[in-house]
Amino acid sequence: MKNILNTSSFNLLISLFLIILLTSCSTNEAQVAEEFSLSTARFGHASVNDGKNLYVLAGSNKSGFLSDIEIIDPVTKKIEVLENKLIPRRYFSAVWDGKHSIYIVGGVSVKRKRLYFEKRVEVFNTITKQVSFAPSLPTPTRINSAVFLKGNIFVFGGTYPTDGGLIPSSVVTVLKISENKWVRAADMPTAKSTRAVERNGLIYVVGGYNTKTALNVFEQFDPRLNQWKTLPPLPVKISAHSVSLVDDKLFVFGNYNSLQSTYSYDFLSQKWQEVFIGYKASRHNAATTLNNITYVTGGTLTGKGPFLDYIQTFNLSK
Repeated sequence: MKNILNTSSFNLLISLFLIILLTSCSTNEAQVAEEFSLSTARFGHASVNDGKNLYVLAGSNKSGFLSDIEIIDPVTKKIEVLENKLIPRRYFSAVWDGKHSIYIVGGVSVKRKRLYFEKRVEVFNTITKQVSFAPSLPTPTRINSAVFLKGNIFVFGGTYPTDGGLIPSSVVTVLKISENKWVRAADMPTAKSTRAVERNGLIYVVGGYNTKTALNVFEQFDPRLNQWKTLPPLPVKISAHSVSLVDDKLFVFGNYNSLQSTYSYDFLSQKWQEVFIGYKASRHNAATTLNNITYVTGGTLTGKGPFLDYIQTFNLSK
């Protein structure tokens, strides 16, 4: 009887210890998440980094279109907010030029209380914190995807308005920064709104939407040859997502209908797989990777919210 009591008491103590430990871990995680969040919830925004800070640009929430820039120090978690800095817009893309400029391209703004497809290309100087303008985008689209590569900004697809509604675009335009002019590149094989990343001089476009259905297409563009190549498709159709490159893997965050979807593509094995990293559900978010940490910011759960102030962080490096 004594041994039974001792065993029961020991098991009870172990159970209490585990409960306390798990409760403590949950509390700490909640505190970290609360301490590191955007100043303003938003979706349809853009996020880039300049090797030091994160920049979260414009977007939209229940108050309407946003025009601010949040500059985030990922080490101290301090946020500087520059209010009324940009044209209020959402569903655009942005890229850093490797020096001190962030280019803000395309999307939708508001003109005379009506939605307006934005041609103006803003250039935010990360040193002076002033905004200037580059040549206007020749084919303004919403949910396009911009990539910087060797002095050029490549802008892929999106949708544009016609009398019959929105039409998907396969157009690729290129801003030659040194010449201050736009030129055309070879069209995408598939017209769509999409997301793109650059790896080793090649550009990859991932999934998207053609105004009728989400897509699982995965395509590679070689700027040197001005040629496209079709790669193994995603396991599922994906839209309203964000992408980021980490080492030899491409990560895809979110999906319009399956908000917690997270997939990765291994460039070495050339295979897709679903991954489970604790990603919180959202769509129309934005992702960027700095010093091996991937930051997925903002997003929404439905067209009417709730709009999210998340800064989700993931160490996805090898």
